[in-house]
Amino acid sequence: MKKLIFNADDFGISQGVNEAIFRAHTEGVLNSTSIMITLKYVPQALELAKQMPNLNIGLHANLTNENSVLNKEEIPLLVNENGKFKHGFVNLAVLSVLHPKELKNQAKKEIKAQIEKACSCGIKLTHLDSHRHIHMIPAIFKACMELCEEYNIPRLRFVNENPFTTIKQTKSKDWITDGGLIKNLVLISCAVVNKILFGFKSDTYFYSIINTCKITRDKLKSYKVPNAYNVVEIGIHPGLPEIDKQNMADVFDDNILKDYRQKELETLLDKSIAQEFV
Repeated sequence: MKKLIFNADDFGISQGVNEAIFRAHTEGVLNSTSIMITLKYVPQALELAKQMPNLNIGLHANLTNENSVLNKEEIPLLVNENGKFKHGFVNLAVLSVLHPKELKNQAKKEIKAQIEKACSCGIKLTHLDSHRHIHMIPAIFKACMELCEEYNIPRLRFVNENPFTTIKQTKSKDWITDGGLIKNLVLISCAVVNKILFGFKSDTYFYSIINTCKITRDKLKSYKVPNAYNVVEIGIHPGLPEIDKQNMADVFDDNILKDYRQKELETLLDKSIAQEFV
């Protein structure tokens, strides 16, 4: 029997996401989450976390949205004049080629500050991953490896989903039009580079990318994980969009409002999934 990690990303991003994570853990199969420690709804997330002592909490390192912990003088490559992050995944990947040393050093500084902020809030971090999977970019990945060692963080997410395995077992073809396959191939390429450059190995299989944000019960039922792995992390994004639509001024990412978040919450509330996923 494989160990299953059902991990909800984006803890702290909104009220609707926070409440969905609380429900998914207290009523469903969710056993892990990743917190975006710099965001407005983190205080609410921390209060909810007190009621979920058995929920593993990691850092969802953020270098792409809203404000940084450090000031712009310390990380000029990452933020604009207003102290907000100014790059998405593609731009950060380009910077990792053009300015690898600078990117690594500044990313490490900011993620370190986010780790320390989480620790100061009383969180014992069980893992490290990132918003938009930016930690898979080699220069940033190396920084994250070093930080996991420095802070004794047990697990660093490694995006290693085999596209052939998932496509073969997915009846719908949404991945053709929604960019899921392209995203997977980019991240798998990063994984290969990180293995070669840094010798990184993971005993955990990560499932999510090709069907990202569309993980329903039928996609999980009887999904066959490659035999080489005894641990499986299912990355998922539960939410309650109707709550967040009442707080539009706080919504900086329209994905928070998508119906799939409600559907992924419903997936996590179905406890039979834990018995069927193999």
